[in-house]
Amino acid sequence: MKLTYCTFVLTMLLFAEMAMGSCDTKLECSILGDLLEMAMKHKGQNNVCQCLSRTKIPAFSSMLTKPKSLGTNDAIKFDKVVTNIRNGYNPTTGIFTAPVAGVYQFSYTVFTDDGKGLVVYLSHNNNIQQSTWLSGSRHETGSNNIILNLKKGDQVAVKSHGSYTVHSNSNLYSSFSGYLIAQ
Repeated sequence: MKLTYCTFVLTMLLFAEMAMGSCDTKLECSILGDLLEMAMKHKGQNNVCQCLSRTKIPAFSSMLTKPKSLGTNDAIKFDKVVTNIRNGYNPTTGIFTAPVAGVYQFSYTVFTDDGKGLVVYLSHNNNIQQSTWLSGSRHETGSNNIILNLKKGDQVAVKSHGSYTVHSNSNLYSSFSGYLIAQ
């Protein structure tokens, strides 16, 4: 069923491409827009068409508003929540808990105190996925990105490798974000 549907959509896109130039621009855009909308839809278990909507896709973005002193394996509690669709991010703990299974993209940026080092890592269910090391010769910024395949209930956080301070202030130098790419 899925292969037939995908074949149909790709065939329609091919026909739309062949028709380009034979119609006016507004009509071409309308046809292509409709075809792309069809391609983005998928059918659920009851053969009902389901479109992803921005109220259903888990996504969060959070910032740190003041310096935070951390101990070994402490999660950074990014306290200013800008976006938290599906409420997966908890600013009290600094942990994102996946509300649905799927492939997620995460990124973080951290800023050091002037002249001090900082080593942090992204944790998935308390397992180190990647680390960022800053020597701290001056204020330094470090960022990282990762794509993870999560199960519902999996937890992701940015944690400290030791006793460090993550710097931030009203300029919001440090942040943590993530969102669902695909189910």
